[in-house]
Amino acid sequence: MASPLCFISLILPLAVICACCPSRTAAIRFETKADAALVQSICKESQDPDFCNRTLAVDPRVAAASMDGLAMLSISLTIDQLQTTSDNIASILGQTSDPVGRQRLGVCRTDYKDALGQFRRASSSSDARAYWDVIDRVRDGTNKVIDCENIYKRDPISVSPITTDNHNVIKLSELTLIIVDKILPH
Repeated sequence: MASPLCFISLILPLAVICACCPSRTAAIRFETKADAALVQSICKESQDPDFCNRTLAVDPRVAAASMDGLAMLSISLTIDQLQTTSDNIASILGQTSDPVGRQRLGVCRTDYKDALGQFRRASSSSDARAYWDVIDRVRDGTNKVIDCENIYKRDPISVSPITTDNHNVIKLSELTLIIVDKILPH
């Protein structure tokens, strides 16, 4: 029979690891697959449930995803949107002769490049289950997109040619934050 000291020496390191790595223990709790009810609860928490249902809920990868996988998926969807919009900015810029419009699109191109970098780093952080870092990077990347949107609210005020894309990035970012909030221990 093992002595109590031997038992303690085996259990103590495990307890220390669990105490020092709460994101790992939280991730272990959420290894179950994302069912339709969970995804619907995420969509209901969002500002635009219809958008969530058109993007996240219909993605075929959701059914096989854990909560960690849902976080990665939402970040991936955001990266796709950022890349598509970046490509569109280059196209729109080539068709714009107005100097103010060109300057604003140039700012947006830089903002989107920075946002894309932040979301790529958020993806790496999510893969490492460093969810507080994910929150910071999603926030910073989203703020870049908001800066792009806001430049069109300065004099002379005009409508951004990518306003729908900007709002889609913001909505996708919100979904990521809702999912990460469900992963983090409270």
